[in-house]
Amino acid sequence: MAVTAPVSTVDPPDLSFGPTARHLTREWWVERRLVGIGLLCALATTALGIAIPVLVQRVIDNSIVAKDHSELALYLVLIAVCAVVRFATNSTRRAITSRIGIVIENRLRATLYDAYLTYPRAFYDRHATGQVLSRATNDLYPIRYFIGWGVVQVASSVMMIIGVTIVLLSVNARLALYAGLTMPLIALLTWRFARLVTPLSRIVQQRKADLTEAADESIVGMEMVQAFGREAEVRERFRERAQGVRASSLREAGVEARYLPGLTFLPSMAIASVLFFGGRDVIDGNLTIGQFVLFNSLLLQLVWPLEALGWILNLAQRAIASASRAFAWLDAVEPLPEPQHPAHLPDGGLDVRFEDVCFAYAGGSPVLCDLNLEIASGTIVAVCGETGSGKSTMLNLLSRFYDPGSGSVRVGGIEVSSLRKTDLRTAVALVTQRPVLFSLPLRENLCAARPEATEEEMLAACEVAGVAAFIDDLPDGYDTLIGERGVNLSGGQRQRVALARALISSARVLVLDDPLSAVDTENEEQIVRRLRPALAGRTVLLASQRLSTVSLADRAVVLEDGVIVEDAPPRRLLTAGGTFERLFGDEVRVA
Repeated sequence: MAVTAPVSTVDPPDLSFGPTARHLTREWWVERRLVGIGLLCALATTALGIAIPVLVQRVIDNSIVAKDHSELALYLVLIAVCAVVRFATNSTRRAITSRIGIVIENRLRATLYDAYLTYPRAFYDRHATGQVLSRATNDLYPIRYFIGWGVVQVASSVMMIIGVTIVLLSVNARLALYAGLTMPLIALLTWRFARLVTPLSRIVQQRKADLTEAADESIVGMEMVQAFGREAEVRERFRERAQGVRASSLREAGVEARYLPGLTFLPSMAIASVLFFGGRDVIDGNLTIGQFVLFNSLLLQLVWPLEALGWILNLAQRAIASASRAFAWLDAVEPLPEPQHPAHLPDGGLDVRFEDVCFAYAGGSPVLCDLNLEIASGTIVAVCGETGSGKSTMLNLLSRFYDPGSGSVRVGGIEVSSLRKTDLRTAVALVTQRPVLFSLPLRENLCAARPEATEEEMLAACEVAGVAAFIDDLPDGYDTLIGERGVNLSGGQRQRVALARALISSARVLVLDDPLSAVDTENEEQIVRRLRPALAGRTVLLASQRLSTVSLADRAVVLEDGVIVEDAPPRRLLTAGGTFERLFGDEVRVA
C-alpha cells in the first residue's frame, strides 16, 4: 500500500520546547498525514490484537466448555478475519513508519547541508571537517529511527497497555490489580534508566564525531602522513579515538544490560501472579477457563509493549542527544546576512575600493588596520608583503568570505554587503594557491563557473593558462575524470586549471592569490606573457611571492602588519630601498 503526502505550507503547531524540538516538530508536521495514517494503523492493530484473545475466550467458554457447536464456526471466521486485517494494518504501519524516518532523515540532512553552504568562512576555520560531517551523518541515524519507528511504536504500546488494562478490569478487577502490582516497579526502572542513559548517549555521539574527525584528517592528509612516515602516530591517534567510542559504548551497553532485561522480567512476574491467583479462582469456580486464558494471553501481549517502552526510551535519549548536536549550529551559527534590498552592479568594468578597513579574526589581534586602497577599473594591482602581513585576508574580504570589523569594501562603487553573495561572487572570481577541483571530467571543472561557455572560449583560456600544454598527457583529454581534489594532477597543473576556470568565468574582477606558486619557472614565464592581454578590461588583485608574476601589475602595494607602506609601479619600488626591494631584489640580482 503506497501512501504519499504532499508537502504542506501550513505552519506547524507552536511547541515551545526549545530550538531542537522546533526542528523536529517542524519535520513531523510536514509528514503529519503519514504519521496520522500510521497511528490509525497502530490503533487498529492494537484493537484487533486485543479482540482475538477475547474471541478465543468466547470460543472456550461458549463453545468448547459448553460443548455447543452452533457458534464455533462463526467465532473461528471472526478470528481469521481479525488476523488477516491485523496483518494488513501492521504491515502498512511498518511501511509507513519506515518511510517517515527515511524521508525526514533525508530532509534534515538537506537542511544541514544547505546551512553549511551559507555559513561564513570563519565557521570552517573553527570546526574540524570530521565534526561537520559527523553531524550530517552519524547524528541523524538515531533521529531517523526514533521519528520513523519510535513515535508510532510508543503510541502503539501505550494503546495496548490501556486497552489490555480496560479489558482485564472489566473481566476481573481483583485479578487485574494483582497483575498490576509490578507496574510501579516498571515505572521506577524506566525513570532510572532514562536518567543514566541520557548523558551516556551524548558522550557516545561526541566520541563518534571525534573518530570521524580523526579518520577524515588522516585520509585527506594521507600524502603527508606517508611522506613524513607518520603512519604509527596517526594509527595510534585513530585507535585512541576508537577506544573512546568503544569505552563509552560499553558503558551505555552496560546500563542497557542492567535495566532493559528488567522490563521483560517484571511482566513475567505479573503472569506468574495471574497463574497463581487465577488458577485458584478457576478451581474455586470464580473464574472461567476462557477468562483465565484471556488474562494470560493479554498479559503475554503486554510483555513486548512494556519492553518496547524501554527500548523506545533509549532510542529517544539517543535521538535527543543527536538532535541537540546536529541542530546546535543551525540555532547558533548565523550566516553572512543577505541584504533585504540588494543593490545591483553597474555594467562594464568595476573598480575596487577599501575604505578604512579594519579586521581581526575571532579572538585574535588586528590583521588589517585602517586599510585604504582604490583600484581603478581595468587595473592590475599586486598585493605584496611578508607572510602574515594580511594579503590573503584582504583578498578574502573582497569576495566577502568575511565581513570587516569596520570600514567598507566596495566593488563598482557598491558596498559588498549590499550585494547578493551570488551576484558578488559571479563578478569576483578567486584563484587560490591550493585550488579545489571536483571529481568531475576536466571539461566540467574548467566550466564550473560558467557552464554555458563555448568550446572556443574554453580552449582559448586553456591556452593562456597553460592547460593545453599538458592536455595530451591525459588519457581522455578534456574528458578525463579528475580525481577527488584533483589528485591525479600535479600541484602546478591544478593551479593552471584553476586559472583557466577563472578566465572562462564572466567575472569582471579577478582575485589571484599566489596562483602560479607551484608552476615551474619556464611555464610560469610563458603563462605570464600570455596573461597580460587576456586580463585586459578586468580589474585584478594579485598576490605572489614571485617577481615574474608581480611584474604583470600596473601597481604594487606592500602590506606590513595590515597597513599599506608602499604603493607604486613594481619597477620603481625595486629601487626604492623599501620592503618591496627587500622581498624581490634578490631575484633581480640573481637574474
